Amino acid sequence: MHQLILPTLVYTLCWDLISNLVHSGVLKVYRMRQDRQGKLQAKNTLMDSVWPELLAGTLHCFVADITLLPLEIIMNRLHLQGSRAIVDNVLDARHVFPYLSSYSTAQQCVEALIDEEGAASLWKGLSAVLLQYTLRLTVVQTAKLALKYFRPQPKEHNDSLSVHVEQ
Repeated sequence: MHQLILPTLVYTLCWDLISNLVHSGVLKVYRMRQDRQGKLQAKNTLMDSVWPELLAGTLHCFVADITLLPLEIIMNRLHLQGSRAIVDNVLDARHVFPYLSSYSTAQQCVEALIDEEGAASLWKGLSAVLLQYTLRLTVVQTAKLALKYFRPQPKEHNDSLSVHVEQ
């Protein structure tokens, strides 16, 4: 149990640090770009106020997840050890095999993983992460188009409804 605490803590702290740095960096770059284009006025449209946060929110998660994927693999392996997990054989899809492991440290887990499955195994699941963020970016881009083309029109002032009181 004690071998789980440090990797989990390191992963969580690194994810938060990376995501906060990327989030603030994306917002800063967006504002600098708007300054250079001379478009930084009061945020008068919904897109001007929402789009930077949507973009930064998506990119900070993407960068943190991709950067820390090997650490997440190690952490998951440490959490799975000692459990009765059954893993599908994805090569021939005919068999399942039990996942049995016993690691005393995270370093031993890394060494065993690289020795048994190769260094590329630290990036298992990368395609799933890329697919997840492809779909997420598609939703964000759709939201951008919706904000851009379907923004509410300003209400026209109708003088016939206003009441003038003269004294």
